[in-house]
Amino acid sequence: MKKPDSFSIALSAVACALATVSLSLGINVPFLIASGWLFGSVFLMLPLAKDMRWGALLAYAATCLLGLLFGGIVQFYKLFPFLVFFGLHPLANSLQEKFRINRWLALAVKEVWFIGSMCASWALLCAMSGIEPDSLPFDWIYDWAYLLIAAGGGILFIAYDFLMRRCQRLVDSVVARLDRRGKGGKKDRPAPPPEAGGADDDVFAELAPVGRDGKDPECGGGPPGEKEKK
Repeated sequence: MKKPDSFSIALSAVACALATVSLSLGINVPFLIASGWLFGSVFLMLPLAKDMRWGALLAYAATCLLGLLFGGIVQFYKLFPFLVFFGLHPLANSLQEKFRINRWLALAVKEVWFIGSMCASWALLCAMSGIEPDSLPFDWIYDWAYLLIAAGGGILFIAYDFLMRRCQRLVDSVVARLDRRGKGGKKDRPAPPPEAGGADDDVFAELAPVGRDGKDPECGGGPPGEKEKK
């Protein structure tokens, strides 16, 4: 296995920090909950841009643990969707590309995974928040909630999966540029030193006596700096 360099390790640390901030804001600010899941998932793509799947998995695990400390214990139902789906979705896409799994088969499996996660999240939300039919705008929403999640989630996930795969390509491009810039790139490499023995190395050439015609009298009228062979 290829040993990770310092840049790849730094990416995992940065991904964990940014994802934790995003997830913590989503947990503690009500109108940012969906944004916290989304941006947290995007930030975890950073180590995947360097094929650091173990780094992405460790960053995900650390993000979830830190999310528990920053409000996730009390409001676990807000952390749960990221824990069971959103935080692992970029890694699943990376493994799909690595093992060249059929995209339609992978899409079907991921869609079932998404719908199951959302149904479990709704059940947890109802249990922890005490949601009842009277607390919803329409009573029938409570009775048909799982069917609505399955129908709406199936359509929504197709667009979501496409968007996240595009985001991964964008992250790959940005990380590649930063990596090249950090290494200096080809244009910033210093020029090779001049070869020894050239005319530029003869520092005493200008001290040689030169006649009016530009020739060295000690060399029998030859060019300056050339000595007569005996």
